[in-house]
Amino acid sequence: YLKGKIILLSEGKKIKLSEFIEEYLEWCRENRSDETFKKAQYVLNKFKDYIGDIYVKSINKKHMDDYISKLLSEGLSRTTANIHIRTIKSALTKAVEWEYVKEHPLRGYKLLKIQQKPPKFLLPQQIKEVEKIIDEEIWQFVFRLFIYTGMRLGEITRLKWEHINLNREIITVEKSKSFHSRVIPIHPTLKKDIIRYKKDIGKVVPFKRRYIQERLKNYFRKAGYPDLRVHDLRHTFASLMVMAGVDLKTVQELLGHQSYRTTEIYAHLAPHHLKEAIKKFPG
Repeated sequence: YLKGKIILLSEGKKIKLSEFIEEYLEWCRENRSDETFKKAQYVLNKFKDYIGDIYVKSINKKHMDDYISKLLSEGLSRTTANIHIRTIKSALTKAVEWEYVKEHPLRGYKLLKIQQKPPKFLLPQQIKEVEKIIDEEIWQFVFRLFIYTGMRLGEITRLKWEHINLNREIITVEKSKSFHSRVIPIHPTLKKDIIRYKKDIGKVVPFKRRYIQERLKNYFRKAGYPDLRVHDLRHTFASLMVMAGVDLKTVQELLGHQSYRTTEIYAHLAPHHLKEAIKKFPG
């Protein structure tokens, strides 16, 4: 009996996937952004519906292989499938921490390989073209907020006026995707807008995420850029910074990238004169 009990403890506590998902989502609600919570809720329940309400310790890589194959057969992109992989692996990491499993069931499970495409971005003249199309001042402000800060859509929807310090000329981004806060200096052009719309409390952009996407996408289409996404405004910020000669490490800090490798997608945009300078190094 004792021996059996020791074996049971070493393998982890018995808990069904549905019970674990409920606990994990409760933890997510308290410790992660609303966007992350909703994504986890959707992905984990879809995963459970596919593999069944089995014990967490019974989950294995074959389950994940079959699940990902199913997603791809339904027409989901490899990029979206990778979001599912990351979300499920992240949840199971917490299962290890909570001692529901001794070892991570998907330890070493790799993301699908994706051919990296150069990021889409607007050049300064193209930014002006879009600004001319935007016929409402509040949406010009929203557009410039993306362009001059490089913030993610989720970060902008959570941004509050108390996070903006005009005296110090900084914006504090709290609880970002990397779970770390960061500071972004306020560009002079953006400062004029902030002074105009500044309030003491409340959200800086009082619109829902989907509505922001729809409105900006509509302006992009009218300006002649139908394939441009809202996230490409973040790429625009980063790309123009690199093209202006800002080093990648600084751009990484401004964007809030955890990994330097994520920022390296902009390396090819380094100014021509810097590349020429390197060529002059003796050797």
